[in-house]
Amino acid sequence: MTRFNALNLVRHAMTGHKNWSAQWPDSQPKAEYDVVIVGAGGHGLGAAYYLAKEHGLTNVAVIDKGWLGGGNTGRNTTIIRSNYLYDESARLYDHALDLWQDLSQDLNYNVMYSNRGVLMLAHNVHDVQSFKRHVHSNRLNGVDNRWLTPEECKEFCPPLSISPNARYPVMGGALQERAGTARHDAVAWGYARGASARGVDIIQNCPVTAIRRNADGTVAGVETAKGFI
Repeated sequence: MTRFNALNLVRHAMTGHKNWSAQWPDSQPKAEYDVVIVGAGGHGLGAAYYLAKEHGLTNVAVIDKGWLGGGNTGRNTTIIRSNYLYDESARLYDHALDLWQDLSQDLNYNVMYSNRGVLMLAHNVHDVQSFKRHVHSNRLNGVDNRWLTPEECKEFCPPLSISPNARYPVMGGALQERAGTARHDAVAWGYARGASARGVDIIQNCPVTAIRRNADGTVAGVETAKGFI
């Protein structure tokens, strides 16, 4: 895998970026794999990437009924945060949020991650109580989250109207400043490139139609539009 750097970006810019080689092959399925992952979105490709990188499992196939990143990854809100209420969720998502900080460097692919914060606005008493509960729970788990007054909300987001006559008046807000956003397509592409470079097969336009089981209930393989694996 050729590493991206400023020099080759400038060189390709001179030709209108017309000469880039494919960043991952469009693989055809083999007869068997150690791991088969259904769905070539951020979760599936990320799982394949970390299986290969962290655990040395490279005989892996990621199969999608359509194109890479064409499902939920292609139509999600791109919000990245860890201010979840329950202990288990907070720890899991806070670890993930830490990984996001250096993901572009890890993948050598710009996923366009930006720490711009997530502000959750409270418009009624129930919202105030719920969001303050989140703030206190997050603090107990070591997750950054703080309560803002309406004036502090406007200071963080100047276009915001805090007029008491607004249709949805702002009564405060919970702000996680470490949270942010990323380009969803770039996340899928970066994981695909990194996983493929480590030997993972990415198989597109190949619906999985059934999971075949052995007599004892264990999984024997998957039926696909391109044959049994």
